[in-house]
Amino acid sequence: MTDCAPSSTPRQVGNHHDPAPSNHHGNAVLDEDAQIIAAVRNGEQEAFGQLVVRHGDRLYASLFQLSNRDPELAGELTQEAFIRAFERLDRFAGHSSFFTWLYRLARNRALDILARRRPQALDDAILANNAVDERRPDAGLEQSETAQVVHKALSRLEAWQREIILLRDFEDLGYPDIAAALEIAEGTVKSRLNRARQALRQAMEDMGGCP
Repeated sequence: MTDCAPSSTPRQVGNHHDPAPSNHHGNAVLDEDAQIIAAVRNGEQEAFGQLVVRHGDRLYASLFQLSNRDPELAGELTQEAFIRAFERLDRFAGHSSFFTWLYRLARNRALDILARRRPQALDDAILANNAVDERRPDAGLEQSETAQVVHKALSRLEAWQREIILLRDFEDLGYPDIAAALEIAEGTVKSRLNRARQALRQAMEDMGGCP
């Protein structure tokens, strides 16, 4: 059997030994986000633009993958998420990171839209967007044939499988943040991730393995 764990993703899909990432950078990001949010709440509404700059590309990249690589839908969802975040900023309690909360605002809308789409429409969207898009944060990654296999295999997964792989293996979120984003228990995160990784490996094998 061909080992299809992709070398082009931040983590290898088949790697079940997930070391805890360092929190130093993460804590600095949280502190800066907290300062910006406090400024917005104190009437400096223009400061919200800093949150868009800090998290916009990352949110777009996440929603691009979740939406089956549809750049138009990902852009729409990203814009809508920031509008909703601005309107609901007083509801952000700080129990999770700002990005986790922002992603949660966007994901339900994304899954809602995807559930209404016919599979053929999704396939057409994927085929139509195979070319490199300079707006996409992962545009350079598209040059890798292995990356293309991974992306195509991801597009064949169910939305929940694609999402949890995205959050852990692409976004490098820890289990607590994923649990907060998906509103599930940490133990459920681990079991879903294992099943999703198995499904991805199977999808890649069904496609003929790594190029």
